[in-house]
Amino acid sequence: MGMWTIPTIIAGIVIVAVSYFLTAGVMKKTRHRESAADVPISKIVRDHPVAMNPIIIMYIIFGLFTGIIIFYYWSIYGY
Repeated sequence: MGMWTIPTIIAGIVIVAVSYFLTAGVMKKTRHRESAADVPISKIVRDHPVAMNPIIIMYIIFGLFTGIIIFYYWSIYGY
């Protein structure tokens, strides 16, 4: 196994778990809205529709995590 195998597996598990819980939370809210009368879109979602998207949030978290790992190994090994 290479030095990237374990960090990649851990990152993948964390991303899948967080994505599942964020998406499940959105699905629960969608089901609740379907049963109730239409409500107006909240001001937060209207002003920042990308910020409420769990998939985009996970891409941002993955990018930050990858950047931290790259910087960490660069600072230790100096490649």
